[in-house]
Amino acid sequence: MKAILKFFVFGCITFFVTDAYGQYTGPATTDKTYTVKEVREKASKLDKKDELVKVRGFIVKQINKDTYEFRDSTGTIMVEIDKEDLPSVPFNDKTELVMICEVDHDLLEGIEMEAEHIHILEKQ
Repeated sequence: MKAILKFFVFGCITFFVTDAYGQYTGPATTDKTYTVKEVREKASKLDKKDELVKVRGFIVKQINKDTYEFRDSTGTIMVEIDKEDLPSVPFNDKTELVMICEVDHDLLEGIEMEAEHIHILEKQ
């Protein structure tokens, strides 16, 4: 009985202690919105720093299972999106998105982004 009580107390303490931790809501490196042109120009530096970038635009084409073409007013770039990172609601090439991505710069394969988070912008 004592063992069950200790387990229960430990579980409650663990729950309340871990629940007290929150998510960071302050300034971040992703506060700046990059254009595709800026991502391309700074790709090597962004890749070396593992810096996350925020981009705003449209996914205009699916290339294969997890590679898409992303476009904004300055150009296009390939973006890799895992299935679990896709928005839960349907979207198309007319749906404006904000994506948080990691930039990959490879001399042989070129520049691409890997999406970490995608948010659909509401039409105004």
